[in-house]
Amino acid sequence: MEEKRLERALREASSALIHRLEELSFLRVVGDSLVGENEPDAVARRLVGLLCDELGLEFAGFWTVDDAAGGLRLAACAPPATAPDAPLVPFTAGPLGAAVAGTPVRAVDLGPDAALPPDAAGLASWLCFPIVARGRTVAVLVLGAARTGAIDDEHERLLALVAPTVALALESATLVERLASENRTLRTELGERAAPCGLVGTSPALRRLVATVARLADSDVTVLVLGASGTGKEMVARALHHGGRGRGAPFVAVNCAALPETLLESELFGIERGVATGVERRAGLIERANGGTLFLDEIGDMSPVVQAKLLRVLQEREVTRVGGARPMRVDVRVIAATHRDLEHAVREGGFREDLYFRLKVATVSVPTLAERSEDIPLLAQHFLARAAARHGRAGLRLAPETLVALAARSWPGNVRELENVIEQAVVMGDGPVIAPADIGGTGGAAPSHELDYRGAVGAAVDQTERALIARALAAAGQNRTAAARLLGIGRRTLLYKLKRFGLVEP
Repeated sequence: MEEKRLERALREASSALIHRLEELSFLRVVGDSLVGENEPDAVARRLVGLLCDELGLEFAGFWTVDDAAGGLRLAACAPPATAPDAPLVPFTAGPLGAAVAGTPVRAVDLGPDAALPPDAAGLASWLCFPIVARGRTVAVLVLGAARTGAIDDEHERLLALVAPTVALALESATLVERLASENRTLRTELGERAAPCGLVGTSPALRRLVATVARLADSDVTVLVLGASGTGKEMVARALHHGGRGRGAPFVAVNCAALPETLLESELFGIERGVATGVERRAGLIERANGGTLFLDEIGDMSPVVQAKLLRVLQEREVTRVGGARPMRVDVRVIAATHRDLEHAVREGGFREDLYFRLKVATVSVPTLAERSEDIPLLAQHFLARAAARHGRAGLRLAPETLVALAARSWPGNVRELENVIEQAVVMGDGPVIAPADIGGTGGAAPSHELDYRGAVGAAVDQTERALIARALAAAGQNRTAAARLLGIGRRTLLYKLKRFGLVEP
């Protein structure tokens, strides 16, 4: 007798264990299926299909609670409904509405208000199970079977087992969807302030610039960007590239004033092996920009020899490497920029007239900071956020009186000078707030109309750039590679600037 009792107890324990393992397996299947779904409706579709398949039922449906509308909406069902969208089910309607109170409801009929798909209208056994998240019913999961009484305690127990997982998946998907929506909204709102590729501001002058960029972005015409030093001409070029068909294609930039003639020529057009001792074959920037955009900054400083070769590229759409004989076809959009008066340079013989007309198919004029002074507070906040992130000073802010001082200051170096002043304040300051004293001299009435603006701008930019390079070298322990990385420029460009500004050690 004792042996039989033990044998029976063992069988029961074994059966209970197997049953529990089956439940856990079912829970795992449901959990694995819902992982990664980032939309509530996708969670619902995946779940009802899985339940029909795993439980061998004729119907599974998922109704979400819509508090604002005062009812339940059918999010998904299996088999999928072929009829138009089901109407709202009132909270007071039959078993579905009753389940919203938080208690599972079994029934032989869901009632007319459920507006079931035609395929489910004749089923005779139903279970409405509430999905509860944070103490509130967020959905009702419904199972349906053709045979009366087919849905039993076991089905209810299985749904009770998976309901927390379903609630978590639904909550996560809802959160992801909301964050995505908020992200789109923020991007739209930011777009009103921060135009393409960092053109930050709301002033009429900037809005006109952005409108011009938008008109030209979708074309492939050559564009000449005009503006004083430091106004953000490269930002405009990037906006033209990324705002249209060039998005995803190469964007290659070169500063024509930063390289001597021979180096600029080989950099642009490439060079063949053996042209000089130790020279290896190298593709030029024009080849690397094939299919995309080549940005030629400060093209007014380009030598006549390089001008002639560039003109051929624009005319023939082909490039020949230095020392090479075979031209190569290229498809490149050229955007050039300068702070110089090219028409004056043409009259003086310093710039080819035919190249000038090739470049100015379309022109974009970038306003000075004085012409968009109302953008200074937004720009200052924008530069502060970037610099604070780079230098690990999260939470740093500008005092209100500092913003007033910045807005009242004249900026001969334009946006670049403002950025450098903010960067210096972030690097050199030690408090949580940037005060007026941290941004240096804030005097400076607007410059006289009798001044040589180009000379003043150039001197101011050179002075600011020299100081920034010196600070970067100090911060990098005189390591030039690290300093170039801090400045966001190439090491070769840094070496050129060190020599230009007399910062090379004797």
